Amino acid sequence: MVVYDRYGRPVRGARISLNSSSYCNFNCVFCHREGIHGDAREFMTPSEIGRVVRILNRFGVQYVKLTGGEPLLRSDILDILDEIKSAGIKEVSMTTNGTRLAELAYDLRRHGLNRVNISIHSMDRWRYFLITGVDALDYTLKAIEAAVDAGLRPVKLNMVVLRGVNENDLGKLIEYSRELGGGDTNVIQLIELLNISDDFYRAYHVSLEGLESKVRDMAVEVRHRRLHNRPVYILPDNVWIEFVKPVDNQAFCQGNDRIRITYDGKFKPCLMRSDNHVDFLTAMRQGASDDELARLYLKAVLLREPFYKEGEELCGRTLPDICII
Repeated sequence: MVVYDRYGRPVRGARISLNSSSYCNFNCVFCHREGIHGDAREFMTPSEIGRVVRILNRFGVQYVKLTGGEPLLRSDILDILDEIKSAGIKEVSMTTNGTRLAELAYDLRRHGLNRVNISIHSMDRWRYFLITGVDALDYTLKAIEAAVDAGLRPVKLNMVVLRGVNENDLGKLIEYSRELGGGDTNVIQLIELLNISDDFYRAYHVSLEGLESKVRDMAVEVRHRRLHNRPVYILPDNVWIEFVKPVDNQAFCQGNDRIRITYDGKFKPCLMRSDNHVDFLTAMRQGASDDELARLYLKAVLLREPFYKEGEELCGRTLPDICII
């Protein structure tokens, strides 16, 4: 059984923040904080995460992505993975800056993690430091290689593109991807900067169209992922490059099939909005039944709305009429 929102979008995945960006050990200049602002006061426990995932699994959620802040700063990360995998989830992935990954990669794999996205915003040590606030490029490369060795594949190499900063780093990243084994082990993801601050956005946002045109000319094959309808280009040496273009992109929003969950136990229907969260952790800690929590989840699905959209709602406007197939 899969739940569809009012715009005909199925919800097949969940993106769960495990801790607050205010506790992250990096200080990336573009961080959107998963759309969650303010200092952390409550964190879900592993058992609470497992319980909500079991409820979502009843409604067709098969994929979970763990994020932060930095998820590997959680000392109970292996317990969290155990809870999620026991809920019947098909695939568990993680977005990380690489912290502790070189040491934990094999343990994470044994406890059910399937693959990782690792931030690698420059192959130049100084630019990496300017972007992240941390002199950790060498460690990040070790983390990537450990993830590949442990079988957390394909490892996604995430680069947020900043105008005048790292636009010219793609060549070195392509070379590194090739050395790692190309598309057999990893995929490069070039990510468009989101508008977290008008001044910063105006100074550093760059359309990915120019880079994409160059990559398209080099490619021998083009594919599209169902998620966000993302284009993926395959180069002659089997390097895979994926473009993530969320800004003013109706196709991106229409292809979004995930519900977000905040570290403090709220369903978050859209990254770009904070006015429609649905708190389930308070109800859970006050003794709510699984059916009551399920109704809160369906309420959050009802509130899902593409940030960039065209057209009208396609189905049910009230909770009893929500589309369930």
